[in-house]
Amino acid sequence: MLKRKFALFYVLVTSLCLSAFAFILFHAQGYRVNRSASLPFLVYKVAPLIQDAKIKRGDCVLIDLSKISNPIIDKGVERGYVNLREPMLKRIGAIPGDTVVLMGNALIVNGEAVTLFVASHDSYGGELSAWVTPITLQHGQYWLVSDPKKGFDSRYFGPVNRNAFTHRARAVF
Repeated sequence: MLKRKFALFYVLVTSLCLSAFAFILFHAQGYRVNRSASLPFLVYKVAPLIQDAKIKRGDCVLIDLSKISNPIIDKGVERGYVNLREPMLKRIGAIPGDTVVLMGNALIVNGEAVTLFVASHDSYGGELSAWVTPITLQHGQYWLVSDPKKGFDSRYFGPVNRNAFTHRARAVF
């Protein structure tokens, strides 16, 4: 009986320590655990994005959805794809000056295809529509992509303006 109580105590103390550690990493040290399906389930180091910082294809950024006025994103909030209280973590798929085309199951950026799935319905049967392309991104516009097939990104809500980006993120482990 004593061994069982000790084991329970050990589990509780370990859980509390891990929770405290995760809280400190997340809030105090600039780390974030990605819990969405948009990018791999990893810990990301986040740092504020300086106003004039250069953003490249492949960079990961945090997006403040409250800074975006877009009815498709509003629909995504209603359907539970995204949460306005939590920044969205996405990868940059195209930058200003790039031409983006969605064709079949491919995202084509400047003539180079990336395998991608464009769904007509979400997991719950809700209708989805792909953004109309081709589009050449203007100054300050970026195309956001997700790694998995079912990510909610620019395939559906189009380009996003730079002013919605708050932080740069880099996978740590």
